[in-house]
Amino acid sequence: MPPPLNTIPARRGKATRLNAGEAIRIINTHGAQVVDTWAFSADDMGEFMSMEHIRPTLGRIFPTAGDALVTNRRRPILMFEEDSSPGRHDTLIAACDDYRYGLLGCTDYHENCTD
Repeated sequence: MPPPLNTIPARRGKATRLNAGEAIRIINTHGAQVVDTWAFSADDMGEFMSMEHIRPTLGRIFPTAGDALVTNRRRPILMFEEDSSPGRHDTLIAACDDYRYGLLGCTDYHENCTD
């Protein structure tokens, strides 16, 4: 029996708890828009997947299938198992946030991936 599908609307989020050895598949149903992804340790929310720690651990900007994605404590938290995306994933661009939209001229709150 395949796992259930959860659709997450644009500019929204959804948390899913995974146990060791479980997997999650992220499918972008709308083409070229990024899907920002976070992972937190269930034992300590202060430990989380960190792009700035992944770069030096991998020794490159673009993770590929087979790479371990690490936390701010440099421990593996997710394994990048498969990639069918036509684009490239990077560890450089920060997720959009309300501050970014403010710098772009928005004067009101703007929905964003970080929130």
